[in-house]
Amino acid sequence: MKLIVNADDFGYSRGANYGIVDAFKNGVIRSTSIMAGMPGYEHAVELLKGCNGLGCGVHLTLSAYKPVLNTHKTIVDENGYFYKKITPEVAKNIDIEEVYNEFCAQIEKVKASGIDITHLDSHHHVHTFEALRPVMERIIKTYPYPIRGGLEYKLDYEKVLPYEGIFYEETVSIDAFRNLKDKLDKYDVLETMSHPAYLDSFIMENSSYNIKRIEELKILTSIELKSFLKENNIELCNYRDIFKN
Repeated sequence: MKLIVNADDFGYSRGANYGIVDAFKNGVIRSTSIMAGMPGYEHAVELLKGCNGLGCGVHLTLSAYKPVLNTHKTIVDENGYFYKKITPEVAKNIDIEEVYNEFCAQIEKVKASGIDITHLDSHHHVHTFEALRPVMERIIKTYPYPIRGGLEYKLDYEKVLPYEGIFYEETVSIDAFRNLKDKLDKYDVLETMSHPAYLDSFIMENSSYNIKRIEELKILTSIELKSFLKENNIELCNYRDIFKN
């Protein structure tokens, strides 16, 4: 059985970056995904250079901070910031060409930073929305990276990885991983997300999901979790280990 515990929000802030690196070096994280438009992006890129074995994807973003491009009309507010919440209903009323162009710009920025991209996922799971299916169909033709599953739609693409969101909010506990074992038996490999971080002012001022991040970090670096995974022959990996070139 193989498990990817992806650390979302790499690049969100310095506190998030340090937490993710700690969870890799001292815990169960082998995969992360970076946010190209966030203030901690360059810091994350530098830290990644010292993390051999940590796979890094792109955390496609439409609902946090600023876009990479500054030409948008329908996906930003009057100050040029992304709207903080993009629901499937809201997604129906935005210009999907802007979304496609922004996603491409984010991917290209990460590539230009020298990161060997392992996969694509998204902030607030926006890539899974039915309304953005045309965008993702174009993205995987242009950038045929593996993508996180959990889609609301069917996608004719062999690189969609099964996903279970078992470690978030009230489910942040080691029991989340114990309960995952039955699901792992149904798959060769499964992914779940996480958001480990050390708290800083940017996280506290901009994310409603804050204190839980430090709780996640404690669990993800715990001897108890590492022992459980080893005892149950659950192999930690990243997308590159599954989708080898």
